Amino acid sequence: MPLIQLQLRAGDIAEAVDAFIVNLHAQGRSEHTVAAYRRDLNCFIRALPVCLHEITPATIDVALTHPTATHSADGTQKSTATMHRLKATLRSFFEWAHNTGLVESNPARFVKMKRLARTLPKFLTEAEKRRLLKELRDRTDPLARRDRVIFEIFLGTGIRLAELVNLDIDDIDLDGKHMRITGKGGIPQVKFLKTSLRTLLRSYLKERRKLADEQNAALFLSSRGTRICGRQVEGRLRHWLAKASIQKRVTPHGLRHTFATHLYAKTSDLLLVKRAMVHADISTTEIYTHLADDALEEALERV
Repeated sequence: MPLIQLQLRAGDIAEAVDAFIVNLHAQGRSEHTVAAYRRDLNCFIRALPVCLHEITPATIDVALTHPTATHSADGTQKSTATMHRLKATLRSFFEWAHNTGLVESNPARFVKMKRLARTLPKFLTEAEKRRLLKELRDRTDPLARRDRVIFEIFLGTGIRLAELVNLDIDDIDLDGKHMRITGKGGIPQVKFLKTSLRTLLRSYLKERRKLADEQNAALFLSSRGTRICGRQVEGRLRHWLAKASIQKRVTPHGLRHTFATHLYAKTSDLLLVKRAMVHADISTTEIYTHLADDALEEALERV
């Protein structure tokens, strides 16, 4: 039995996609994730311009081999990872469409997905982390002090970029030694704040409250006094990595991996790292055993 019977024009796949996107927003998916779903589904619609009820497993196979789906606008062939994501998007969309009664059966149920080889994320070594923070430690510029707090939070809690930019002043509880975040999937979480990070935040909050009116609740502000966005954080990280003469192309997500890698290196406790990273499955956390091995080999080379 369908969970919901949506009122759409019969077979209109574009309207169904719009309704699916609304559902993703309601689930608390990030803007980046929602945009990726929409791009993939629009690509599918261009490759297979038929009504929703006309789509079968065979027509999905045709769409997945159509040049519109397999090649980019410049004619280059899409990577295995990109095609893997397109298949995952179709499976999610048609499972939702089936559950909501838009289609009688799920035509994407036979789409096969091979497990992709897991690529190791770039992260900072202990020495590189110290160099980055040292570059910021004695800066008196307000933006540099803000950036130091941002990077210290990444490196001290392992939160995601979207979680960081959405932090409000009231999410920080220094007396309770924690901060509240809205995690992946819109799930509320609490992150422990270590002593040095609480000290840094206490000093930062005194300055932050002077920067904007009370109606602006954001913890981190841009130079224009508005809530900082993810792209700005990425740009500031590139800026300070260059200042610290660190050649790696490490992203804010790489700082999250740095936190997890160093936590595992210091504790050798995979379950503790899983809990700190809020992973649903231990297999996701196991990647950090390999990262720690790489860090050990690098250290031994310098002995």
